[in-house]
Amino acid sequence: VEHLSVALRNPQLKRLCEALRNPECKIQSLWLSYNSLTADCTEDLVSALSTNYSLMELNLSNNDLGDSGVKRLCEALRNPECKIQSLWLSYNSLTADCTEDLVSALSTNYSLMELNLSNNDLGDSGVKRLCEALRNPECKIQRLWLCDNNGGKQLNLLQGTRAGLRVSVWITE
Repeated sequence: VEHLSVALRNPQLKRLCEALRNPECKIQSLWLSYNSLTADCTEDLVSALSTNYSLMELNLSNNDLGDSGVKRLCEALRNPECKIQSLWLSYNSLTADCTEDLVSALSTNYSLMELNLSNNDLGDSGVKRLCEALRNPECKIQRLWLCDNNGGKQLNLLQGTRAGLRVSVWITE
């Protein structure tokens, strides 16, 4: 199995993470969106991501990870062995409080190319931190989604600041 999309809750995720830690597990794409996952499950997920180097795409959209969950996820992203290329975190009740950890992960993770932070509430201060990270040559992000996100208008200014960078921003009133 290379691609997996499952419906589960925090307790079942623990078992899935045990499978992900198995060296024989070669899943490349894991979609866990719309599962009501919370920050409580991220410890198991971080453990799995720190040993599974085949996973390249992780969709955690439409859950309730919150800032504390994303801060933990960033621990795994900072691991040089982490091969995640695409990460979706839209609709996760994120605020500016998690952006410092995201910025740190963006400057040390050389695999992450796509990041979806749409429909959160990062605000002006969070967006400002992200802008600084995107200007860093160590940041490899090529595609960033920040749609319907408070503070997202500033990111339009980044278009063209780095070759290949595409920023998607739209604001609905």
